[in-house]
Formats: sequence, C-alpha cells, structure tokens
Amino acid sequence: MGTPCEYLSGLSPVELASNAEIEKKWLQFYGEMPENLEYHQGSIYDMLYDAIRAYPKCPAMEYFDVTFTYRDLSERIEEVAQALLGLDVVPNESVTICMPNMPEAIFLIYAINKIGAVCNVIHPLSDHDDIVRAVEATNSSLIFTTDVSALKVEGVKARVVVCEVSNSMKKLLRTAYNLKNRKALKYPAGFIRWNDFLRMGVAYGPIIKRTKDDPAVIIYSGGTTGKSKGIVLSNLCFNSLATQCYAVCKEARPGNSILSALPIFHGFGLCVSIHVPLTLGLKCILLPKISVGDLNNTIKKKKPNLLPAIPTMLKAMTNNPSLGPDSLSSVKVILSGGDYLSDDVREKVLEYFRACGSDAHIQVGYGLSEATAFIAATSEAIVETDNLGIPNPDNIIKICDPETNNELAYGQVGEICVNAPTVMMGYLNEPEETADALRTHDDGITYLHTGDLGFIDEAGVLHFTSRLKRMIISNGYNIYPTELENIINKCRYVASSVVVGVKDKVRQEAPKAVIVLQKGVQRTAEVEREIAEFCKRNIAKNAQPSEIEFTDALPTTKIGKVNYREFQEKE
Repeated sequence: MGTPCEYLSGLSPVELASNAEIEKKWLQFYGEMPENLEYHQGSIYDMLYDAIRAYPKCPAMEYFDVTFTYRDLSERIEEVAQALLGLDVVPNESVTICMPNMPEAIFLIYAINKIGAVCNVIHPLSDHDDIVRAVEATNSSLIFTTDVSALKVEGVKARVVVCEVSNSMKKLLRTAYNLKNRKALKYPAGFIRWNDFLRMGVAYGPIIKRTKDDPAVIIYSGGTTGKSKGIVLSNLCFNSLATQCYAVCKEARPGNSILSALPIFHGFGLCVSIHVPLTLGLKCILLPKISVGDLNNTIKKKKPNLLPAIPTMLKAMTNNPSLGPDSLSSVKVILSGGDYLSDDVREKVLEYFRACGSDAHIQVGYGLSEATAFIAATSEAIVETDNLGIPNPDNIIKICDPETNNELAYGQVGEICVNAPTVMMGYLNEPEETADALRTHDDGITYLHTGDLGFIDEAGVLHFTSRLKRMIISNGYNIYPTELENIINKCRYVASSVVVGVKDKVRQEAPKAVIVLQKGVQRTAEVEREIAEFCKRNIAKNAQPSEIEFTDALPTTKIGKVNYREFQEKE
C-alpha cells in the first residue's frame, strides 16, 4: 500500500487576478485573441480524454516509425492505470518517473493522474544521490526507469519497474537495439520488468475524480541559480497552458505534428511539447535523446509542423550542412524558449531554415518551470524583434522593485512578476522558498517573482535584461551579464560567451568574459586584440570586461542552458 503525499495538501493554486483593475497596454496587440479564456475544470487526464473522444482514429504519437492513435493511447493508459492499482498505488501518492521521451513514459503520466496519484518526474541521467533525494522528498514507493538509468536507481528505497527504451520499437529495430545494449539489459534482482508490471493489473479500480486545483506533477528546477527544487504544478497549470497555446499559436491545431524532442523532465518539454499537443489533437513525434547531428535528418524524415527548441539547440542545428532546399519545408513555426534568443542567432536560424525550404516564423515564448514554462509570447503584430512579446490571455505581468515589491514605471528595469493560471502551487517541502517566490502585493494579488530582470515599454511589450542573481554591481552601476554577452557574441570571431562577476580592487566587482571562438578561428594575439577593441567600441566604459578568458566550450546544465555558475564559483 502506497503512502499519500500529505504535505501536498498545504499547497494551493494562486488565485487568478486577470479581471483586476490593472492597466494592460499589451491588449492593443491581441487582435482577435480574447482577453479571457475558459479553462478545463478537471484533471490533465480529463482534458486528454476529451481529445481522445474527438480524434480517436487520428495519430497521437510516433516513436521510431511506430504510430499510436488517440484510441491506442487511451487503451494503453487504461492498461497502465490498472497495473498501478495492482501495485496498490493510492490517491495523492507520489510515483516517480525517471525516463526519457518514450511512449511508456507518456502512458504513465496520464495513468498516474487518472487514478489520482501525483507524477514525480526526474532527469533520467541524474546521479544516484539526486534520484535518492527526489524519491525520499516525495515519499515515493514506486519508481519507473529504463535500461539507461537502471543501475543508478539500485539501492533506492522504492520498488523499481524497468522498461527498455526499445520496448515500443518495431521488432527488427528492437532486436538490434537490444543486441547492441545487451549488457545494460541485465538488472539487479528484485527489479520488475515492464511486461511483468502490466500483468499485475486489476480488472477494476476506483474512479478518482480530480479537480483543477489538485496537484498533478512535480518537476525540478534546473539549478542554475541555486539548488534544484521540486515544483508542484496543478491540473489547472497544464490545462490552462494548453488553452492559452491554442489562442496564442495559430499552428497549434488538430492534424498538425510537433517534434517532441525536449525532455519531459523539464517544463518546456513536458508542458509545451507533450500535454499541449496531445490535448489539442496534434501528433507528437517522440525522440528519447536529442542528437544534434541527427536532429536535422529527423525533421527532414518525420516532417513536423511545429518545432519547440531552446536557443542552443537551434544554433547547433544551423551549424550542420544544409540537407537540401526542401529538407525542412514542413516546419511552420519555431517555438523558441528556455533561454534568451539573441537577434543574431534569430537571423542565423531564419536564414538557415529559408535555405532549407521553410518559411517558418520564430515565436519566442517566455516562461519558467514555476509558471508551467510559458507566460508570454512574441506577436507578429509587434514589428521589433528584440522582446519577449506580450502576456498570454489571463496573465498579468508587472515590473517590480525586488526588495519593496513596488511596481516600477514603464521603461524601468526591475523584477518580472506574474499572476497567471499557470503559476505553480509552490515548492516541495520548501515553505520559505515558496513564500519568497509567491508574494502577495499591496493590491492583494499574489505574484510569482521570477528572478528575471526586465522592463515593459510604453507600448506594453515585455523585454528581458538578465537574471536577478546575475546582476553585477560595479562602482554602484548595475551591469547585466546577458546584455554584455549579446554584444560580445556579435563579434565576428566569437561563437559564444558567458560573463561573470569577479572581485576588483577599484570597482569592488567587475565583469569577466569567457569566450569560445568561432570554428576555424585560431587564438592569436591579433584576434585577442580585435576582440578587446570590439568590446571597447561597443560596451560602455563602466561595463568593460576587466579580463577576457578563452575556452573550448561552455558547460551547460541538464536542460541545455549555459551554466555560468561553474565559472562564477571559480572566482
């Protein structure tokens, strides 16, 4: 018998304040998009089931040339739900999923939700200690993993079910995979194999009715600005996001397909690349592993219409040779999120896709896992490109002084704060962290403090400047590393850069730039001199880097963001 997560009962969704008396200049860009939307009042499974009934014969997922219709998806979810009941999973119990993007992981997410339990989704490449912490923090008695991560969960105090990554592949490919990975397919005694797990199913189980306010999923922050925290998201978080995406993205329509390559342990991957398309009648093309070298070929072969990606992924794609004038012609929209997309990278991506036959536009989404990955998006109605766009329907965004919570005037840089139906219930077992992130302001509205710095211009358009914790204070001046990185990256010799603060005898703190040179560029005295001169010409005197260091590559976090903390901690 499992144990319910009693501590989750202390968390509740943030009250929606979309109808509050707040100036919303951004509404001028909405056009036909409504200011307010109606949201599903049930669980994430309930909303998916509506799509199953509407599109039973349509393809829902594709995995290595194997297609599952929405009816197939329903049947598999039911089979997994019965097996979970056979293992005595109870309502509000946390069930841990440590798997990549594969059909069985998707079946599990919705089956767990259907029986009233909570999904605890963790990175399949997490080390043993991280897995232990995630399992213990949620009191999970059951963990699902694959051959890739099986040995890492050995010793975890939970029952382990293992499903090979090859399980849903066609027979020939599955055999080839199993032969190649036969050593990894030997598991410790006591591990339950997937097919044996399915045979444990019970014929009938209780129908657990969940509401929009119940917890659905726990995902974990990337840890780029501190320790990784469990983020508790409600059913409403996911379902409202799906409804907002339908309103914001005109390509998110039944019959289209989406490349679901971003991992499900991250908000952008699970929310935008899986739940949104499945509840809107699209087909998810699942990739268990992002291999940049194979990504272009996958798009050419599978022909997705929507491409969610992070900037580093897009930049890597454009570094590959073109696959032909029609190779990427299926792509209608590139959904960029997860990190800042600079203008130079944007232009490079558009140029590459045009050369490959796609007339896709880039729609930049701004968000964070604490707000189910998506708060605002760029609009074709806004001519300029260097912005984060406008809030989604029902979302309120304002810029505040991070210390006083006081709202700042248009054009002033401060912390981006948001009230939205997608905002988390709170951090798992972190009441102080939750109270710091979710603050009730003088207007009586609770806002998520994002930790991002930005401003809203006179037209009501949102702009990003930097992470709050990355701000460098030099001689009393605020310096935002992201702004310096965007300038330095425009130098013809620079492929990428990261800026961190270092101690300075005169300025107390000064920026230091760590640079990766373009492919084929040799580090010579002349190149170093030209980069230094470029910085002097384009960066204000008070923000000039005190030091420039060169490296072969910038380290990244598990979700693909540049891990600037690794350089900061060396100083």
